[in-house]
Amino acid sequence: MSLIGLLRKNNKKRRQDFKHSVYLHAVQDLKYRLALLASIILIHSLAMVLFEEMDWWQAFWLSMTSASTTGYGDISAATFWGQAATIILIYGIGIALLAQIASDYIELRLQKKEMRIKGRMEWDEMQDHLLIINTPKHYTERYLERLVGQICDSPELQHTPIQILTPHFPDGLPMSLRSHGVVHHTGDATTEGMLESAGAQRAKYIIVLSPDSQESSSDSKVFDILHRLKELNTSAFVLAEAVEDNNRERFRNARANAVIRPIRAYPEMLVRSLSAPGTEQVLEDLFRYQGDHTIRLDVNIEGKTWAEIVTTLIQKDIGTALGYVADNNMVVTHPQASKVAKINSLIILVNDDQVLPSNQEIKDYFS
Repeated sequence: MSLIGLLRKNNKKRRQDFKHSVYLHAVQDLKYRLALLASIILIHSLAMVLFEEMDWWQAFWLSMTSASTTGYGDISAATFWGQAATIILIYGIGIALLAQIASDYIELRLQKKEMRIKGRMEWDEMQDHLLIINTPKHYTERYLERLVGQICDSPELQHTPIQILTPHFPDGLPMSLRSHGVVHHTGDATTEGMLESAGAQRAKYIIVLSPDSQESSSDSKVFDILHRLKELNTSAFVLAEAVEDNNRERFRNARANAVIRPIRAYPEMLVRSLSAPGTEQVLEDLFRYQGDHTIRLDVNIEGKTWAEIVTTLIQKDIGTALGYVADNNMVVTHPQASKVAKINSLIILVNDDQVLPSNQEIKDYFS
């Protein structure tokens, strides 16, 4: 980052901190005025008891109706000292003070709403939520839309509140995310106290995204965050993204329950690892040739049930059948066990050191 960019970032942070301190100061002012108004009401009520010989409820009723300018007229001060106390305490101070309190309250509500939108408030009420830490450098909004959409479509996660901890939306989340009920906290997870502000210790799931899926240096930031989560002693299920495969074990030792590559085109893989831990390893292996991978065997099979085909492949140590290509060139995945179909090709899962028989030998197994 250039020096000018860094100065702008620091100035923006100072302005945001200043706004937050102004809000806190305004809250204290409101509390002070409420206490002052309560004192005025109490003193005026006491004056009505002493000078007008009212009971305490009548005195309080007169004080409140006078301060709020309602003025029912059912009770009023009749003596000189009672009227003087009303003029000084209620007309001179109380009415103006109540109007100021009402104005301050409305202004604070607007400020609080703005700060929530901009991620400057702590979501203390959030429990058992899903906390997403960091946001991708490229196509940020589009990726988050797909990720949140997949989370909301997942039966195991669809009712889980979602919060994002990131410095990238200082003016508020896009409406496409807010429409799903997503909230955010503006800040960097590596800043002291920021994870606590985002409620990481109360989260049920935590996703630590890689800031840049193309830069191995992103693993250092993820590693730092994992250590901070470990220090918090959170009970959440933590999923972390690792750019470099050789960092996976370090991440697991740090705090991660599951580690996955940052595959931005398929947020579904990330969501599946939350709802069904362990499946991310199987899904990742399908994307590479090393280890378990899928192949297509061009063999014609007729008159056999899917159960017979799967059993034969396993017994012959050929692989695990995932689906087949029918005679109309349509791909059928995970068919029913009793289904009998005309098969042109088999799609099976094998490992990289598996030695396969010829297609003719495989065909002979089913003849």
